Amino acid sequence: MNLIEQFKEKEPWITKFKIDGINYGGDFDVSNDQRIAYFFDSFPDVQTILELGSLEGGHSFALARHASVEKVIAVEARDKNIEKAKFVQGLLDDKKVEFIKADLEKTDLIELGKFDAVFCSGLLYHLPEPWKLIEQCRKVSPNIFIWKQYACENEAKKFSGGFRGKWYREGGWRDPLSGVSKYSFWLSLGSLINLLTANDYKNIQIIDNDLKHPHGCAVILSAKR
Repeated sequence: MNLIEQFKEKEPWITKFKIDGINYGGDFDVSNDQRIAYFFDSFPDVQTILELGSLEGGHSFALARHASVEKVIAVEARDKNIEKAKFVQGLLDDKKVEFIKADLEKTDLIELGKFDAVFCSGLLYHLPEPWKLIEQCRKVSPNIFIWKQYACENEAKKFSGGFRGKWYREGGWRDPLSGVSKYSFWLSLGSLINLLTANDYKNIQIIDNDLKHPHGCAVILSAKR
Protein backbone atom coordinates (compact mmCIF):
# COMPACT_ATOMS: atom_id res chain seq x y z
CA MET A 1 0.00 0.00 0.00
CA ASN A 2 1.10 3.57 -0.58
CA LEU A 3 1.19 6.03 2.32
CA ILE A 4 -2.25 7.48 1.60
CA GLU A 5 -3.76 4.00 1.81
CA GLN A 6 -1.84 3.18 5.00
CA PHE A 7 -3.17 6.29 6.74
CA LYS A 8 -6.65 5.59 5.43
CA GLU A 9 -6.50 2.07 6.82
CA LYS A 10 -5.94 3.49 10.30
CA GLU A 11 -8.73 6.08 10.19
CA PRO A 12 -10.16 8.01 11.92
CA TRP A 13 -7.30 10.43 12.67
CA ILE A 14 -7.28 13.52 14.91
CA THR A 15 -3.74 14.76 14.22
CA LYS A 16 -2.27 16.07 10.99
CA PHE A 17 1.24 14.82 10.16
CA LYS A 18 3.53 16.16 7.44
CA ILE A 19 5.62 13.41 5.82
CA ASP A 20 8.04 14.46 3.07
CA GLY A 21 6.13 17.70 2.62
CA ILE A 22 2.71 16.05 2.28
CA ASN A 23 -0.06 16.23 4.92
CA TYR A 24 -1.70 13.03 6.15
CA GLY A 25 -4.11 12.14 8.93
CA GLY A 26 -6.55 14.51 10.60
CA ASP A 27 -7.15 18.24 10.95
CA PHE A 28 -5.32 19.10 14.21
CA ASP A 29 -2.07 20.78 13.16
CA VAL A 30 0.50 20.58 15.97
CA SER A 31 2.91 22.79 14.02
CA ASN A 32 0.55 25.71 14.75
CA ASP A 33 -0.04 24.79 18.39
CA GLN A 34 1.28 27.60 20.57
CA ARG A 35 1.29 25.32 23.62
CA ILE A 36 4.59 23.75 22.53
CA ALA A 37 6.25 27.17 22.40
CA TYR A 38 4.74 28.13 25.76
CA PHE A 39 6.10 24.91 27.29
CA PHE A 40 9.67 25.65 26.19
CA ASP A 41 9.35 29.30 27.17
CA SER A 42 8.62 28.03 30.68
CA PHE A 43 11.17 25.21 30.70
CA PRO A 44 13.78 25.99 28.01
CA ASP A 45 16.50 23.51 28.96
CA VAL A 46 14.57 20.35 29.85
CA GLN A 47 16.10 17.06 28.75
CA THR A 48 13.49 14.57 29.93
CA ILE A 49 9.72 15.01 29.61
CA LEU A 50 6.78 12.96 30.83
CA GLU A 51 3.78 13.52 28.56
CA LEU A 52 0.41 12.54 29.99
CA GLY A 53 -2.22 11.60 27.41
CA SER A 54 -0.27 11.49 24.14
CA LEU A 55 -3.16 10.62 21.78
CA GLU A 56 -1.57 9.93 18.34
CA GLY A 57 1.83 11.38 19.22
CA GLY A 58 1.53 14.84 17.66
CA HIS A 59 2.73 16.70 20.75
CA SER A 60 5.19 13.91 21.55
CA PHE A 61 7.15 14.37 18.33
CA ALA A 62 6.98 18.16 18.57
CA LEU A 63 8.44 18.06 22.09
CA ALA A 64 11.15 15.62 21.00
CA ARG A 65 12.30 17.91 18.19
CA HIS A 66 13.49 20.56 20.63
CA ALA A 67 17.29 20.74 20.76
CA SER A 68 17.67 20.17 24.49
CA VAL A 69 15.31 17.19 24.73
CA GLU A 70 16.83 13.73 25.02
CA LYS A 71 13.79 11.63 25.96
CA VAL A 72 10.00 11.88 25.98
CA ILE A 73 7.98 9.24 27.80
CA ALA A 74 4.49 9.48 26.30
CA VAL A 75 1.67 7.79 28.23
CA GLU A 76 -1.60 6.86 26.51
CA ALA A 77 -4.51 4.61 27.53
CA ARG A 78 -5.83 3.54 24.13
CA ASP A 79 -4.13 0.81 22.08
CA LYS A 80 -5.37 2.29 18.79
CA ASN A 81 -3.78 5.65 19.53
CA ILE A 82 -0.45 4.04 20.40
CA GLU A 83 -0.60 1.95 17.23
CA LYS A 84 -1.07 5.11 15.15
CA ALA A 85 1.68 6.96 17.03
CA LYS A 86 4.21 4.18 16.49
CA PHE A 87 3.29 4.00 12.82
CA VAL A 88 4.05 7.72 12.42
CA GLN A 89 7.16 7.37 14.57
CA GLY A 90 8.59 4.93 12.05
CA LEU A 91 7.87 7.34 9.20
CA LEU A 92 9.55 10.21 11.05
CA ASP A 93 12.46 8.03 12.17
CA ASP A 94 12.04 9.39 15.69
CA LYS A 95 14.31 7.87 18.33
CA LYS A 96 13.49 10.08 21.32
CA VAL A 97 9.89 9.15 22.13
CA GLU A 98 8.84 6.04 24.02
CA PHE A 99 5.11 5.30 24.05
CA ILE A 100 3.72 3.52 27.10
CA LYS A 101 0.20 2.19 27.49
CA ALA A 102 -1.25 3.03 30.90
CA ASP A 103 -4.51 4.12 32.49
CA LEU A 104 -3.58 7.30 34.31
CA GLU A 105 -6.40 6.75 36.80
CA LYS A 106 -4.56 3.66 38.05
CA THR A 107 -0.88 3.92 37.10
CA ASP A 108 1.77 4.88 39.64
CA LEU A 109 3.88 7.48 37.81
CA ILE A 110 6.90 6.89 40.02
CA GLU A 111 7.36 3.57 38.19
CA LEU A 112 8.19 5.58 35.05
CA GLY A 113 11.08 7.44 36.67
CA LYS A 114 11.76 11.11 37.32
CA PHE A 115 11.65 13.90 34.76
CA ASP A 116 12.68 17.49 34.24
CA ALA A 117 9.08 18.45 33.40
CA VAL A 118 5.57 17.05 32.94
CA PHE A 119 3.56 18.04 29.86
CA CYS A 120 -0.14 17.60 30.64
CA SER A 121 -2.26 18.98 27.82
CA GLY A 122 -5.90 18.01 27.38
CA LEU A 123 -5.85 15.30 30.03
CA LEU A 124 -6.50 16.56 33.55
CA TYR A 125 -10.14 17.47 32.92
CA HIS A 126 -10.92 13.94 31.73
CA LEU A 127 -10.28 12.45 35.20
CA PRO A 128 -12.81 11.86 37.99
CA GLU A 129 -10.13 12.55 40.64
CA PRO A 130 -7.58 14.92 39.05
CA TRP A 131 -5.97 15.71 42.40
CA LYS A 132 -4.55 12.18 42.55
CA LEU A 133 -2.61 12.72 39.33
CA ILE A 134 -1.17 16.05 40.52
CA GLU A 135 -0.08 14.36 43.76
CA GLN A 136 1.82 11.84 41.65
CA CYS A 137 3.33 14.51 39.41
CA ARG A 138 4.86 16.11 42.48
CA LYS A 139 6.82 12.90 43.08
CA VAL A 140 8.25 12.65 39.56
CA SER A 141 9.02 16.25 38.53
CA PRO A 142 9.55 19.75 39.94
CA ASN A 143 7.93 21.31 36.86
CA ILE A 144 4.53 20.90 35.23
CA PHE A 145 2.82 22.45 32.22
CA ILE A 146 -0.98 22.21 32.00
CA TRP A 147 -3.63 23.01 29.44
CA LYS A 148 -7.12 22.12 30.59
CA GLN A 149 -10.78 23.02 30.45
CA TYR A 150 -12.04 24.11 33.84
CA ALA A 151 -15.35 24.88 35.50
CA CYS A 152 -16.23 28.53 35.00
CA GLU A 153 -17.20 30.32 38.20
CA ASN A 154 -20.93 30.23 37.48
CA GLU A 155 -20.73 26.44 36.90
CA ALA A 156 -18.46 25.42 39.79
CA LYS A 157 -21.19 24.40 42.24
CA LYS A 158 -20.13 20.87 43.18
CA PHE A 159 -17.48 19.61 45.58
CA SER A 160 -15.36 16.49 45.31
CA GLY A 161 -12.13 15.57 47.07
CA GLY A 162 -12.31 18.89 48.90
CA PHE A 163 -12.23 20.86 45.63
CA ARG A 164 -14.86 22.95 43.87
CA GLY A 165 -15.90 22.33 40.26
CA LYS A 166 -18.46 20.49 38.17
CA TRP A 167 -19.13 16.95 36.97
CA TYR A 168 -18.93 16.24 33.25
CA ARG A 169 -20.24 13.24 31.28
CA GLU A 170 -17.45 11.64 29.23
CA GLY A 171 -17.90 10.00 25.84
CA GLY A 172 -16.45 6.61 26.73
CA TRP A 173 -13.81 4.35 25.18
CA ARG A 174 -15.07 4.76 21.62
CA ASP A 175 -14.33 8.49 21.66
CA PRO A 176 -10.54 8.96 21.26
CA LEU A 177 -10.75 12.42 22.83
CA SER A 178 -12.67 11.24 25.90
CA GLY A 179 -11.67 10.03 29.33
CA VAL A 180 -11.96 6.35 30.19
CA SER A 181 -14.38 6.82 33.10
CA LYS A 182 -18.07 7.67 32.71
CA TYR A 183 -17.71 11.02 34.49
CA SER A 184 -14.88 13.50 35.05
CA PHE A 185 -14.56 16.34 37.52
CA TRP A 186 -13.65 19.75 36.12
CA LEU A 187 -11.91 21.79 38.78
CA SER A 188 -12.53 25.52 39.06
CA LEU A 189 -9.47 27.64 38.30
CA GLY A 190 -9.14 28.56 41.96
CA SER A 191 -9.29 24.91 42.99
CA LEU A 192 -6.65 24.00 40.40
CA ILE A 193 -4.30 26.64 41.76
CA ASN A 194 -4.99 25.50 45.34
CA LEU A 195 -4.29 21.91 44.30
CA LEU A 196 -0.95 22.83 42.73
CA THR A 197 0.03 24.97 45.70
CA ALA A 198 -0.85 22.16 48.13
CA ASN A 199 1.57 19.94 46.19
CA ASP A 200 4.41 22.47 46.52
CA TYR A 201 4.01 23.91 43.01
CA LYS A 202 4.08 27.44 44.40
CA ASN A 203 5.59 29.31 41.45
CA ILE A 204 2.52 29.33 39.17
CA GLN A 205 2.29 31.35 35.97
CA ILE A 206 -1.03 31.67 34.16
CA ILE A 207 -0.01 31.98 30.52
CA ASP A 208 -3.49 32.20 29.00
CA ASN A 209 -6.98 32.21 30.50
CA ASP A 210 -9.58 31.74 27.77
CA LEU A 211 -13.08 32.51 29.05
CA LYS A 212 -14.59 32.18 25.57
CA HIS A 213 -13.27 28.80 24.50
CA PRO A 214 -16.03 27.01 22.52
CA HIS A 215 -16.07 24.08 24.95
CA GLY A 216 -15.88 26.12 28.15
CA CYS A 217 -13.26 28.03 30.12
CA ALA A 218 -9.68 26.92 29.43
CA VAL A 219 -6.33 27.75 31.00
CA ILE A 220 -2.68 27.35 30.09
CA LEU A 221 -0.26 27.49 33.00
CA SER A 222 3.14 26.41 34.14
CA ALA A 223 4.09 25.60 37.71
CA LYS A 224 7.43 25.07 39.44
CA ARG A 225 8.39 23.77 42.85
